[in-house]
Amino acid sequence: MSTLEYLRLAGVDDGFFPQHYKELKLRTVLAGALYRGRELVDLRLSSVTVDGDDGTERVLGILRSFGRVDVAFLDGVTVAGFNIVDPEALLDACAAVVVVYKFQPKLEKVEAALRKHFVDWQARFNVIRRTYERSRVVATRWKPMRVTIVGSVVEDLGRLMSYLQLVSSTPEPLRVADLVASAVSRNERILGLLNKAEPV
Repeated sequence: MSTLEYLRLAGVDDGFFPQHYKELKLRTVLAGALYRGRELVDLRLSSVTVDGDDGTERVLGILRSFGRVDVAFLDGVTVAGFNIVDPEALLDACAAVVVVYKFQPKLEKVEAALRKHFVDWQARFNVIRRTYERSRVVATRWKPMRVTIVGSVVEDLGRLMSYLQLVSSTPEPLRVADLVASAVSRNERILGLLNKAEPV
């Protein structure tokens, strides 16, 4: 048994939301998947405000509920529109954060959009820019992947990424978190109930 099989690996991702949720500051689904090596051992559902400022807090809540997390995976540093997740703040709940970039962000366009819509645009943009500027390309068995590592040094990140690429280039904890959040949030009844209840 390799040491990778002992690692507790989490992925957190957001779900779908209708466009009008932005103006109304409504919430969508946030899902977390916890793996021990390649074995799914836990799932968590929470909520997050579209274009809000509770992203970091919500992701932290999921990670803390898992207990020990060695590495947490994120798809970029935004959830639910431009709700920012600060990977450095997540180190309160895990040893390392790996931010995966499926697409290269166009920072000039991101900055322009933030300036237009948010009073606190600079704080949001600083997290996006700072995290992306620390990114590097890692070779994996599927394809080269651009990632940013925050926290403890992950030995042989390419090996870890490849180990978790079971059916696509996305690490399995992140892929499953995305699948769960997307599936649940596509249910209009669930989204409606989510926005009538107290945030969870």
